Amino acid sequence: MTYDGTMGRIVFHAQLKILSPLHIGCGSADRSDLDVLVDDEQRPFIPATSFVGVLRHAIVLDPSDEAGHGESLKEFWGFAKGDEGRQSCFICEDLTCISPSPRITIRDGIRIDNKTGIVEPKGKFDYEIVEKGAVFDLAMEFSLRQGNADFVKRMVAAIYNMLDKGRIKLGGKTNSGFGEIALIKDQSFLYSFDFSTKRDVYSWMTRRFLPENAILPETLGTPFEIRSKEFSMDVTLRIKNSLIIRSYSADPKMPDATHIKSGDDWVLAGTSLKGAIRARAERILNTLGKDQALLKDLFGYVDDKTRSKHAKKGRISVRESVLPRYFAELQARIKIDRFTGGTIESALFDTMPLFVNFQDKAAIVKVRIRDCKPCEAGLLLLVLKDLWAGDLAVGGEKNVGRGVFEGISAIIEFEDEQTVFEKSLNALPPEQKSRLENYVNALNLEN
Repeated sequence: MTYDGTMGRIVFHAQLKILSPLHIGCGSADRSDLDVLVDDEQRPFIPATSFVGVLRHAIVLDPSDEAGHGESLKEFWGFAKGDEGRQSCFICEDLTCISPSPRITIRDGIRIDNKTGIVEPKGKFDYEIVEKGAVFDLAMEFSLRQGNADFVKRMVAAIYNMLDKGRIKLGGKTNSGFGEIALIKDQSFLYSFDFSTKRDVYSWMTRRFLPENAILPETLGTPFEIRSKEFSMDVTLRIKNSLIIRSYSADPKMPDATHIKSGDDWVLAGTSLKGAIRARAERILNTLGKDQALLKDLFGYVDDKTRSKHAKKGRISVRESVLPRYFAELQARIKIDRFTGGTIESALFDTMPLFVNFQDKAAIVKVRIRDCKPCEAGLLLLVLKDLWAGDLAVGGEKNVGRGVFEGISAIIEFEDEQTVFEKSLNALPPEQKSRLENYVNALNLEN
């Protein structure tokens, strides 16, 4: 044991793979309006401050566990209050990118005026992302102190469990499907060092991670239960005709606009889908005469006048979905002078939307709400009804029929109950139909 009561260390080395675009901004706008953070070799990295901050926010223990481990939690994360404080029980290094050639690309974004449905003046912006597939190195080290060794082991097990299940998201726009990560299990190792033996002390000091020090996650104890009251909705949809979420190329030989890609895959961008869901939710609340505070609490908001002074992060997240292998087709279009009926000069443009070639190809939309209330579940069900029936279009060129879906199947989970339906909502069993109606009724009763 050391002079500060440290009985040993647990070392956690792992590799994390990015499953969806990652954006960790650096505050500069040299290459885009929002550049990603890179090191002196122009390679992206994830600051340890960001990673640990996400862990601390995500790991909220079940009330029964939190009540009995209040002091241990303070010691684990560290704290500072006035003249009092304590260093945390662990060290985390910056996560460096070990992929040979990580791809950094630029995506376009727009701000839509909810009243007019068109882009706000000066509402076009772009931002850099690290494309999915990049791999980052993770190195963490946990101190086992006298009196809290078992607690720290269970916290390490909880962190490992959350990373393994993909419950941690990093960076910006996580509510729009960015920052999903996965633990590469065959490249993830846990080592335990007992400071009561000289051999372990020497191995730890010389950074020799020997097989005899390796341990399995199961030996750390039972992971703490993470508090979560989540609404989940997994919807399988089919595109009726065509779809385009615009992406613009700097290559003059390319079409004026093509459908957006992530790596080599067509995607249904979470930013576009979440924006469409929010706009329809706002319309539903206006129709029902409900307070917009419910919308702000669910989707988050930024006060346009004061910007950073009044802002709140939303609790709803929409995953970015990889689309099947639809085929893209170039279409030339023109603008017509409404007075003369002729073509406007220099108004020829072309786009390359996606078209369905086989009716069995479908897209899966995944929506989650943290700490969901029954009235919010009811609001999302009404949005789902419009999306299911083809009344809610997504993406661009909606005025010519693009972006319309039809529902195939859906799985809804909330309050330990699961509802599964296909095609017709009328085919639901009476008890499931009644449960969904109760959520909508909760919205109607909301002030």
